[in-house]
Amino acid sequence: MTLAALTASAQAAGSAPLDEAVALIRPLLLDIGWFGAWLTDQIAQMRVDPLHLPPVRASSNGAVRHLVFVRTERFWVTATIIDLSAPPSDRLHFSGRHALCRPLNKALRGELFQLEGVRPAHIRPIECRPGKMLELDERHQALRLTPGTSALMMLRAQIAPRGPVLARTIDLVSGGMSAQAQVDEAHARTLMLLSLLRMQRRRDAAPMFAAALDAPLPAQRWAVMREYLALDTAQALEPLTVMARADADGKVQSLARQTLAQLEQPQCRA
Repeated sequence: MTLAALTASAQAAGSAPLDEAVALIRPLLLDIGWFGAWLTDQIAQMRVDPLHLPPVRASSNGAVRHLVFVRTERFWVTATIIDLSAPPSDRLHFSGRHALCRPLNKALRGELFQLEGVRPAHIRPIECRPGKMLELDERHQALRLTPGTSALMMLRAQIAPRGPVLARTIDLVSGGMSAQAQVDEAHARTLMLLSLLRMQRRRDAAPMFAAALDAPLPAQRWAVMREYLALDTAQALEPLTVMARADADGKVQSLARQTLAQLEQPQCRA
């Protein structure tokens, strides 16, 4: 399989339920001939041209570095290097995705934790040797890697469920949540488009704003409403009234009522 075929497989699985999407991506980490072929090709090109740069994105975050082979709305496939010399973090990260990990240079070792209610509980030690694959449901599982003297290299795929993804970071000592985020990349792109249309004063695009109000997360709905009001307050008034009366989230209802009250105040003529 080539890198292009890998990307095509991820795109083909884009609308599948989570279990089906995982089943479609799993073979890419069981048979990694595509990765070996890619490395061979890139090394050959660098021998010919020392300035050659591989045509994939690189990123880093602290002790972790990635080569990003695929990144779509629901799928990430990376070659990842983790520096294990630093002490392990006291924070557990639950990404909200399903993870497939295949170590390349040495065994992946760590401690598996699982959420029981809202608190993490230690389940068991984990060891996954090169050639094998570890699967984690990171909606409620997290792995705390064991420190070591050398870096760990692995291929990793992350598959998101359909719709918004809830990511959480939990303090291992206190058991309390230190961070939480709901991520919806499709909506982020939609909101960017709406912002551009609003800045261009495209009032003819008002139906797009109205349709985007049917977003799954409360903060998303309110962000769309703010853009709609900035584009055309008169057209946005009716959906704002509906939001103030019937939105499923109490905070959004309150914000809509406050905004509606401000809009209904008589304008000062001074």
